Amino acid sequence: MGRTEIEVPDLPRTLRALLLSIPAGRVTTYRALAEALGDPGAAPFIAQWLASSEAEDLPVHRVVHASGAVGRAWGGTQDEAAAKLAREGIRVVGSRVDPLARYFVWEFPTDRPLARLQEEQARIASQVVVAPLPEVRTLGALDIAYRDNEAIAAFVLASADGELIEHLTVRAPAPFPYIPTYLSYRELPAYLAAVAAADEAGWEADLLLVDGNGILHPRRAGVASHLGVLLDRPTVGVAKGHLCGHANTEGMAIGEWRPVVLDEETVGAAMRTDRNRTLFVSPGHRADLDGAIRIIQTLTDRTALPGPLQWAHEVATEAAHAAS
Repeated sequence: MGRTEIEVPDLPRTLRALLLSIPAGRVTTYRALAEALGDPGAAPFIAQWLASSEAEDLPVHRVVHASGAVGRAWGGTQDEAAAKLAREGIRVVGSRVDPLARYFVWEFPTDRPLARLQEEQARIASQVVVAPLPEVRTLGALDIAYRDNEAIAAFVLASADGELIEHLTVRAPAPFPYIPTYLSYRELPAYLAAVAAADEAGWEADLLLVDGNGILHPRRAGVASHLGVLLDRPTVGVAKGHLCGHANTEGMAIGEWRPVVLDEETVGAAMRTDRNRTLFVSPGHRADLDGAIRIIQTLTDRTALPGPLQWAHEVATEAAHAAS
């Protein structure tokens, strides 16, 4: 087994520090804050986070849109945010800061944590091994449910044809928020704990199925690949949503699959398992696409979702509800 820990940055803490560094009488934008975190693509997450109760006591009114349009703080209105800016000496015309450039702050003291995570993902991707699956007699399915900032991960041990053998759940803190392409940093602490608990119980599966992507990821380092590399175990990712890449799913028949292509490379398969269900399957580590497709086709022969992953989802959800 490889590493069993992952370093997760405290992104909310960093965001709070960035907001508190904006002086009265100045404003910044969601995009500028995303750049300070190291990824301009994180701007939608920042807008959502600043509108949540987590930012309730912060000077959120000092963050505006790129057009200068005033945002809206938790529990407040756009007019109230505009009034706060006006009291700080900022000229607001209608609902816009005008001129934005006069008041704009774009430089922040930050170590750009998301940029560091992208560098780590690149290192993980460089270690991914795409190779034929070894013989699979047992598989472990992993899924997660959440309760506040706690993750409840379920591990289901099953036979290669999907028959349930055993299951367990573990709990782990989940302080990292959901941001597309960074799912590993939210889910891996719980997944690593679940696999460790299963190994301790003597349930070391030949293959790990993960509710998420493998190399079907912009940086080829989805949660299934990241987990596989850290543990040096065969993994396959099975995602319910389409993260990236091109796949022509028009007119697909149940049981059919088509390639998902990213940067002229086939990185996964779109599989129609039901009239209203398309799964996105990709190798994680020490697996190949053909082997991944065969496994998932076997497990979805009569069901829309692979049985072990469906059980893992239900076990995790039930445990999360029981903790409420």
